Amino acid sequence: MTIVYALISRQKTVLAEYTATSATGNFPTVTRVLLSKIPTQDGRMSYVYDQHMFHYVVEGGICYLCMSDEHNKHRIPYAFLNDIQQNFLARYGPDEPLTAIA
Repeated sequence: MTIVYALISRQKTVLAEYTATSATGNFPTVTRVLLSKIPTQDGRMSYVYDQHMFHYVVEGGICYLCMSDEHNKHRIPYAFLNDIQQNFLARYGPDEPLTAIA
């Protein structure tokens, strides 16, 4: 399984973004549409789009989202999201991302 795309956002405002060098596609466009559909309350969910799975976790008004290349595999993407969430909060704290200008 490969994580090919990831982002951190505050609602529709992207604060950080990563695309694997081997990835091709319109992931940024698709995720912008997806971000408008993700509820702002805390939670997590997975969506299928073409051959990819989008997984997200929303906590404290911040969305952590990644895209993987395999269906029916959730443990690794959610572990990855938990890891980037912990690293992001350790670096910026819980309040700075809520007012950051992107």
